[in-house]
Amino acid sequence: MSGEPHIRKVRPDDLEEVWRVHVASSNDLAARRGRPTARPADAPVASDARAGLASDPDGYFCAVEEGRIHGMVSALVRGRVWYLSMFFVLPGDQGRGVGRALLERALAYGEARGVEVRCVWASLDPRAQARYVMAGMAPRWPIYRLEGDAAAVARLRARVGLDARERELPCDPAAAEKLTAEVFGHGRADDLAYWRSDASAALAIERGGELTAFAYRRGERIGPAAGLDETALLQAVAAAANAGGGGNVTVRVPGACASLLEALVGCGFRIGELAVFLASRPFGRPELYLPSGPILY
Repeated sequence: MSGEPHIRKVRPDDLEEVWRVHVASSNDLAARRGRPTARPADAPVASDARAGLASDPDGYFCAVEEGRIHGMVSALVRGRVWYLSMFFVLPGDQGRGVGRALLERALAYGEARGVEVRCVWASLDPRAQARYVMAGMAPRWPIYRLEGDAAAVARLRARVGLDARERELPCDPAAAEKLTAEVFGHGRADDLAYWRSDASAALAIERGGELTAFAYRRGERIGPAAGLDETALLQAVAAAANAGGGGNVTVRVPGACASLLEALVGCGFRIGELAVFLASRPFGRPELYLPSGPILY
């Protein structure tokens, strides 16, 4: 690529090509780190990526040269929090200023919205880490991808019990929104509505008549989930893991959720890829929130 890239907003009909940039860049990083490439080049666009474009069309940008998309970035604003949802440049165009130009636009979107906190779920790529540190974000904790088979899920169920005051029930949307606002620091009503539409199960824990935690299961993925305390969060995650007869599940657990992480590993969940959460400053109650995944957090 020669000269300055042309940066413009992503349109809905760009998403297939934008997603191919994401897949190519992710697979290149995996190969450079000695891991198997995760997805075929023509993998379908994740529904979370479509939801991000719908919620924040002014925070989604692509770099175009000769009619082809070479890089993309998407930023979400939730209350006072700016979250870097996706940021990918084709392998052959990295180190040429494309990423810098894209990130500048994404950061400017947050400034225009009056955000107070910047954060990102980042790979271990040193170049990406340096870019985020220079944008004022400091590493806060690792994020572990944990995979549990049916046996691990069964052990989790046996380990996590409910006492006489507690019960498991379908999740009330309004109660989930209120709890998420408390632990994330800001309301996520639109995101929760989208996650509910995508969920195969949405379960809650009630203690003494009060909803104390909830967790969504989307296919084999658990998240988002939130709890008033760490015990309740673990109970909700266990309930979601066992929904629909259990089976294999995947959970992305921030290191801030230390007791949940310890319980899952102790029950035989395997640790997969690692990532790092960086933020300009802490916010909310991160030990009580399990993210949905890297695109919407």
